[in-house]
Amino acid sequence: MRRIEAPYGAWEPASVTEVAALFAPLRAPWWIAGGYAVELAVGRAFRGHADIDVLLLREDQLAAQRALAGWEWWAADPPGTLRPWAAGEILPPGVHDIWCRPGPDAPWRVQLMLDEAQDGHWVSRRDPRVRRPLDTLGATTAEGVPFLAPEVQLHYKA
Repeated sequence: MRRIEAPYGAWEPASVTEVAALFAPLRAPWWIAGGYAVELAVGRAFRGHADIDVLLLREDQLAAQRALAGWEWWAADPPGTLRPWAAGEILPPGVHDIWCRPGPDAPWRVQLMLDEAQDGHWVSRRDPRVRRPLDTLGATTAEGVPFLAPEVQLHYKA
């Protein structure tokens, strides 16, 4: 595990295996996102990662608090400030990222990303005309780890 210093404290990203164990009990859909999603799609690593991203649908945001019970959750309020995310608080549409760590002195381990859904479709927050049926939003590794489809992940980087 690589420890990376950041303005709000160090990052020591959880492994894909750790994330899968943390989120496996969820009854809501979730996907490994970011660079790891692309690597899981092609079957090999390309580089080291400063964090690990997990995509959840905004409607399932409180499921993340249940999955990471006992952890600290901090919402990234635009334009770039972190603030505590209170238990049971519904985050407003402008907040898409949440940093999570096991405790106040621990490094950040997981970054949650919230995306929109409507009528069984994922809806791009960059362009709401871009949609995709939720059941085609990602794939699953042989070990059962869900990951975001590379074309969806790359849509964010375009």
